[in-house]
Amino acid sequence: MTESSRSDDGGADSESEPEAVTDGGSAAVVDDRVRDFTTFLRERPQLRTLSIAGPPYGILVFFFAIPLLAMLVVSFQANQIGGAWTVGNYVDFLTSDTYLTVVWRTFLISVQVTAIVAAVGYALAYSIVRFSRRTTLLLLLVILPFWTSYIIRMYAWINILQSDGVLDAILNLVGLPAVGLLYTNTAVLIGFTYVWLPLAVLPFYASLTNLDGDLIEASKDLGAGPVRTFLSVTLPMTINGVITGIVLVFIPTFGSFITPRLLGGTNNVMIGMVIENQFKSAFNWPFGAAIGMIISVVVVTLLLLATRFGGGLFGAGGEAS
Repeated sequence: MTESSRSDDGGADSESEPEAVTDGGSAAVVDDRVRDFTTFLRERPQLRTLSIAGPPYGILVFFFAIPLLAMLVVSFQANQIGGAWTVGNYVDFLTSDTYLTVVWRTFLISVQVTAIVAAVGYALAYSIVRFSRRTTLLLLLVILPFWTSYIIRMYAWINILQSDGVLDAILNLVGLPAVGLLYTNTAVLIGFTYVWLPLAVLPFYASLTNLDGDLIEASKDLGAGPVRTFLSVTLPMTINGVITGIVLVFIPTFGSFITPRLLGGTNNVMIGMVIENQFKSAFNWPFGAAIGMIISVVVVTLLLLATRFGGGLFGAGGEAS
């Protein structure tokens, strides 16, 4: 009985040995193939670069360049897709006082929102970096609104700003008259500020984190006051983060249509609402595409200017180049 069991054990051991050898051989084959492929790419630098950069660029071309090219083609067609070729869509837009007025209003609102968000966001980021030890918690609170749907947040502001809403109830409680801010320019500014403030705080925080505090102390030791220290040391050393935050706020504000539609009503029409109307209501896709192309040119121009004057748009470090 013992011999039989021993022979069985021996048989099991003899069967497991080939399996181990097979697994080891497979791993060795895989390692050899990976090594050969790595050597193949190392000897061909152009192919190596293509294999690394090709997929990201392919995604950009497929999801950005091709749709933009399609929109450009459609913008030169009359009334509907497949219509006669024309430049009338661009002429109609650029020669219309109504549309140009909407563009100007959009620009002014975007500038106002950007200025408010930049001032509040920079002060908030500066206080987090310089005067708080709970930076992680505060940053979590800053980005917390992103966890909720954009539409839900806008409807929450409707409940707050509407007549007899939460804001009016609080004002009446303290003996002040109701204001009913919904469907006003102020409501649009409040909504945009709330939406884009976290987006601006993050690059501000990143640039201020890399700021050398000894430079501020040295400026104070040399007799500079708080304002002069800020203008001569803090702001220049964090200019890249400031430019990045400004661009991240101004561009989406310029093309937004949800916030002005929900909070501003028909009295605060912005260019994004016009584009939406051309696609969803008027069904004049070529004209909407033409407006979209004009706005795209404006956006690209702003990005180039920001890169030029910001010393590197995405350089959020503490030193301007």
